Amino acid sequence: MPKVISATDAANKFGGLVEEAAQGRSLFVITRMGKAQAVVLGVERYREIMEELEITQEEKDSKVRAALKEARKDVELGRVMSEEEFDKEFGFNEETLKE
Repeated sequence: MPKVISATDAANKFGGLVEEAAQGRSLFVITRMGKAQAVVLGVERYREIMEELEITQEEKDSKVRAALKEARKDVELGRVMSEEEFDKEFGFNEETLKE
C-alpha cells in the first residue's frame, strides 16, 4: 500500500523516502494541494512494473498471442526438446555462445 505524503513533507524527508523506497519497504505518492502528482519507488519495484507492463503489451499483440497459443499446443502434444537438443539442432556450442 503506498504512503501518501505532501510535497512539502517529501522535500523535508527526501533522503529517508529514497532510502525506504530503495530497500523496497515503501512506495510514496507525493501530493500537492491534495492531488497526487508523483510517485517515489525503488528501482527494483520500477523494473518489476516495467516488465509486467511489457508482458501485458506483448499479450495484446495478436502475433504474440498466436505464437503463445501455438507454443502451448506444442507443449501439450509433447513437441518439446531439451536445451542440449536445441543447441545441437541449431548449431550452438560453447564457442558460438561466447561470441
